[in-house]
Amino acid sequence: MPSSADRPGVLVVGAGPTGLLVAAELARRGVRTRIVERATLRPPGSRALAVSSRTLMLLDDLGLAAEAVRRGRPLRQVEVHDVSGRHDAGGSREAGRRAGTVVRLPIDRVPSPFPFTLSLPQPQIEDLLRSHAARLGVRIETGAECVAVRQEDEHVVAVLRHANGSTRTVLADWLVGCDGAHSQVRHTAGIATHGYDLPETFALGDVVTDWARERAHGQVTFSPAGVVAAFPMPGPRHWRFIADLPDTAGSHSDDRADLDLAELQRLLDERLPDPPRLTEAIWTTTFRVHQRRAETFRRGRVLLAGDAAHSHSPVGGQGMNTGLQDAYALAWRLALVATGRADAALLDTYAAEREPVADRLLAGTARATRVITAQHPVARQARGLALRLVAASPPLGRRAAAALSQLGLGYPDGPLTEREPSRTGRRRGVPDPGALAPDVALAPDAALAPDIALAPDIALAAPDGPTLRQATRTPWFSLLLFAGGDDDAARRLHDDAALIRARFGDLVIARVVATAPAGRNTGDGPSGRAHSGHAHSGRAHSGGDGAVLDPAGRARARYGAAIGEAVLVRPDGYLAYRSTADHVGRLERYLRAHGIAPAPAGAAAPASTTAAGRTS
Repeated sequence: MPSSADRPGVLVVGAGPTGLLVAAELARRGVRTRIVERATLRPPGSRALAVSSRTLMLLDDLGLAAEAVRRGRPLRQVEVHDVSGRHDAGGSREAGRRAGTVVRLPIDRVPSPFPFTLSLPQPQIEDLLRSHAARLGVRIETGAECVAVRQEDEHVVAVLRHANGSTRTVLADWLVGCDGAHSQVRHTAGIATHGYDLPETFALGDVVTDWARERAHGQVTFSPAGVVAAFPMPGPRHWRFIADLPDTAGSHSDDRADLDLAELQRLLDERLPDPPRLTEAIWTTTFRVHQRRAETFRRGRVLLAGDAAHSHSPVGGQGMNTGLQDAYALAWRLALVATGRADAALLDTYAAEREPVADRLLAGTARATRVITAQHPVARQARGLALRLVAASPPLGRRAAAALSQLGLGYPDGPLTEREPSRTGRRRGVPDPGALAPDVALAPDAALAPDIALAPDIALAAPDGPTLRQATRTPWFSLLLFAGGDDDAARRLHDDAALIRARFGDLVIARVVATAPAGRNTGDGPSGRAHSGHAHSGRAHSGGDGAVLDPAGRARARYGAAIGEAVLVRPDGYLAYRSTADHVGRLERYLRAHGIAPAPAGAAAPASTTAAGRTS
């Protein structure tokens, strides 16, 4: 029987990006966490490639975004080519094929300090997160496969099998399965999956080539022979190509052999008007798309995240990003429960919010896969028309970019979202509860992109200046109290902030957002300050009284906040509620309604939790 000193509060199974982030976020909040990973060596290939704008904001909260951007290649546009001719084997390529229309889809019109999709292979993200987790004291054990899970009243029993065949038993308060699409945790916990397979088979190749296409853009080419998507990778001559494969055998199989460089070259020669010469294969593979979702993301003390919870088409580059958002959404809830600051029922809100996200993701990626592989003339014509409409319409373009970047995702009907029916008539573009809290450039001279400044539903924070998000970072809840330039309101709000600090400790950091510093001090201690190690700390734009200085009033305008209004931001960056009165009482009612115990800083927390809550 393991000793209590060796027993983790949370055992994470799987050391991919999702598992690493879950463990790091738990450790950052004081939860004893361990990771076990079956593999002793990293799997081959670059695997996931796209890092969304929302994920970069998440990495920025951890102090990792700058290094990720330095290593990667930002993509700001997707060029869509429609090759209208057909290659004639008896004639020249130039005579037999004509380059058709080119549609340019901007993907940088998003409200983020990172207005692009970053091309950065998954192993690079794993390296950043692994180092981050190690700095926080997370222990990672490789060569240990979780082969059985048994739940008991107060803990989970996990049986680990090592490479030499030996087994051992580990007890933990909670277990998080992040062990991929074939999750053994999911299987042994008795959680079924539902879904279906798409008929298409795809080829993927990471190659070296001197292709002349623009390396700040993704590329998609439709041809009568099939579709080719291409994305520049870090490295001066590295590209990824993805193409659908014909079903030459008459049936679809997962056992199809990986293609070689010559076969990939032939596919590109058939489909591209300007095929590159491939000189080296870094990694090639073929795959089929399995659309699967676990029937539940929580069963008692076992939770699922990432591919263990959902797997789907890679179209749109949503897989790794969605897994990281699962981890971010889960970790703060699990940390509150594991440290005895919240009832275990709070974990049901993770499943309630993320399961519909997975359902929409599976439906959307399946639909997108069918659209891009469609070859019927009517379907091709409709596809081309739709792409031209999106490219020509700024609102449609921004909506598409928001979906791709995951910045448009929210929880307006989520169990942790509280609306006020009486508040109607808010102007367009102002965030309601459930929306992602927008970031705002605080410096009055910070440059905004000119086309964005004209869009009422976009407020792009300058990545090289102080922002509201940087000035209000905290591991837990953040309450924004908007004073504007009203000194009387500022004084009242500072009194509220002081009461919140005394009553809730580090669980809620209240910040008065004002156009000028006030003459009061809220007594914020170190827990109220922004993280160190970032390019711009919160103190870079905070007054000596703990207020966030918003000289140009951009933050209040972007939030559409009245003088004296409060906005509660959840630990994962989404708006929980807005209120205009009784800020201290309103906050306490919200926390208690969701099983979160308001406890001042320094209050002792139980070492483990009580009942595990839902078990089916």
